[in-house]
Amino acid sequence: MKGLRFDDATHTYLLDGEPVPSVTGVLKAAGLIDFSQIPPMTLDAALQRGRIVHQAIHFYNENDLDVAQFTREFPDYAGYFSGWLAFTQQRSFRPVLNERRVASRKHQVAGTLDCLGYLDQTAVLLDFATGRPQDVCKDLQTAAYHALAIEWAADDEDPELATFLANARNVLKRYAVQLRRDGTFTLEPYATPSDFREFLALRDAQRILARRRPALSEVA
Repeated sequence: MKGLRFDDATHTYLLDGEPVPSVTGVLKAAGLIDFSQIPPMTLDAALQRGRIVHQAIHFYNENDLDVAQFTREFPDYAGYFSGWLAFTQQRSFRPVLNERRVASRKHQVAGTLDCLGYLDQTAVLLDFATGRPQDVCKDLQTAAYHALAIEWAADDEDPELATFLANARNVLKRYAVQLRRDGTFTLEPYATPSDFREFLALRDAQRILARRRPALSEVA
């Protein structure tokens, strides 16, 4: 089956019918994203907060969110969402594509980028965070999403994505937007050219290990 599909039940990406790791999965397998020292209840609460705030931002960007209702139903998360409102208003941000799934057949990896749009009239790729961006390697994440988006669009898999990237000439500035509980935000820029090469090194190492492990097991 050609194309990219996401299985919500197993949180698995299927590329042309075969499972492939996610961008964050590669970083977790490398040990660069590691929450093992965080108490399970604390981690579950943080993950739930991230999911709900991400979803609220998605619907808001699509002009499909009742902000007053969200604030009533999720008072503990309202401040984080207010941080997003502050960002869009203070920095003149216009979203174009939200929650876009992308993949690379060459590198056999997939992921979902948070948002593509225009920040102060410049094409950007944004990734949202309700925690510290450095804890989840947003620099490598955004580099991977950018490269995957270019390849995915070139494969004619997403015409809207292809149009956006063509207008931007495939050149995007990358940022993490950290949203805080007090309604403020910080914008973390990423421009290191080697970010994607570092991500690929991790992915390639994991592919080598996966290929060699059966042989090593036989020898043992």
